[in-house]
Amino acid sequence: MNNQAVPDASPTTPDELPSALARLTTSLPGLSPSVPQLVLHALWDGLGLARACGLAAARTAPAEWNSRQRNAETVEYLLARELARTAAATSRPLSHRSTTAATEARGTTWAAIVVQAILDFAHTAEPLARTTAETAATWDDQRSFAACVSLFSELAACWRGERPAYQLRYTDTRTSPWWNHPPCF
Repeated sequence: MNNQAVPDASPTTPDELPSALARLTTSLPGLSPSVPQLVLHALWDGLGLARACGLAAARTAPAEWNSRQRNAETVEYLLARELARTAAATSRPLSHRSTTAATEARGTTWAAIVVQAILDFAHTAEPLARTTAETAATWDDQRSFAACVSLFSELAACWRGERPAYQLRYTDTRTSPWWNHPPCF
């Protein structure tokens, strides 16, 4: 395990999303769970990339992925809330990088690759969150990373189509969704 920062995986186009998320996912096992700040920022960046990947897949093949993306959206919100509650979150502001929307049509095969990148991230992030919770020095980190363990599992279940009832309902369309403004606790 190392204490080095995760490589910058900032994509600017939809085509770069799956490879950026795959690079980040590959770097997760090398992170030391005893440094919760690095784990937090890697998981936060991965969550942002997973969200962007999910939106890209839903735009590409709406019939297949749109309802799964809406279900995953609720879990993404809960993950963002828990990550923002960690003591490690005080080290620097949490924000997501934006990507451009797809300008040309993609196929269902591309969308399946994108969703597989999300699943790989969720399956890799889960044990990292667990070991970070077990080794965390503060109660806030222990509680929040422990909550993230089950949420990463739920995120993967949403993308596998196993959670059809998690849809986020907007009651006030004037308020900004969580991905535009990280929660403040």
